[in-house]
Amino acid sequence: MTWYVVDALDKAFGRTKKCLFEPFDFWKWMKLVIIVMLIGGAGSNFNGGGNSYSPDGHNLPESGTTDSFTDVFTGFVDQIPTGPGLGLIIGIIVLIFVLILFFSYVSSVMEFVFVESLVSNDVRFWEYSRRYLRKGLGLFIFRILTGILLLAVIAVMALPFVLPLIGSSGESFADAMASNIISLIFLLLGILLVTAIIGGIINSFINLSIPVAIYTESGIFRAFSNVFRQFRKDWKQIVVYWFGRILIGLAVGIAVAIILLIVMIAVGLLILFVDMLLYFALSAILPGSDSIVWMIIAPIILIELIFFIFLLAFIALPASVFMKYHMLTFLQQWYPDVEIPVFDMQQIDEELY
Repeated sequence: MTWYVVDALDKAFGRTKKCLFEPFDFWKWMKLVIIVMLIGGAGSNFNGGGNSYSPDGHNLPESGTTDSFTDVFTGFVDQIPTGPGLGLIIGIIVLIFVLILFFSYVSSVMEFVFVESLVSNDVRFWEYSRRYLRKGLGLFIFRILTGILLLAVIAVMALPFVLPLIGSSGESFADAMASNIISLIFLLLGILLVTAIIGGIINSFINLSIPVAIYTESGIFRAFSNVFRQFRKDWKQIVVYWFGRILIGLAVGIAVAIILLIVMIAVGLLILFVDMLLYFALSAILPGSDSIVWMIIAPIILIELIFFIFLLAFIALPASVFMKYHMLTFLQQWYPDVEIPVFDMQQIDEELY
């Protein structure tokens, strides 16, 4: 029995080579870098906090922890500014929340744009972005729902440990915390592990569902259902795929990290050396005018920072492209009912006929 996760390596490497280096196209790289940066991981998970509400407050203990909590809460409320200051804080919070949602939606759209760009080997940023606005919205909503699911899992796991602590008060609360500190540490580690596993599995299904949604002309919910149905038919390949992707991701990540570290040190030292020379030169030309010197240097440093970020993104791009091609190649073998028109498959058909 052949394992598709292994068979996909050679073809994924060849597709990455053809896409990025045959021939090398700077602007193609630039558009792919922007797409990958916009995907960024933002919006992959929605982790938030919640509030605990008691249905009838008179059942809560009236001393100890309750009094301390009331004093702390009252002091916190007294520190909250009122009037225009409170409105400004609320406005900033709302703005940040809206920006997070907006970039999460953009990230979801870019997931489809990235897949279409690699499959066609033709990066059309604006055309693909407009084409997948609706599918991106579906993915955005789907990720919110999966985030709520993960929060529910965390709550269910933590509830048996938290309920005894809620019933404690005063010194008994402190004693309960001290006696259960080891259990709480293991609880936290267990929650992190289970959440990471469940989140990774869901994210894997989502990534496989994106090309299915594109090339079966269906929504992400239907595509996810189809992928899960295929998983029930051939679950062994997916389990091996998960472990294989972990190993491949570690190998690729280590290689990219080493290269990035070398580049960061070399380029960083070069930029630092140039900036120091520029600072001393301007200080000699404009003695006693440090503010003017920094007004000149600050925009240059900003430009260098942007250049530095894009340079690192350029270096890491082949890894992102390879991992995505590997997923697409695996999907072609594992789910043959979905016809993914990868560019080299079209070339093979033209050569045969």
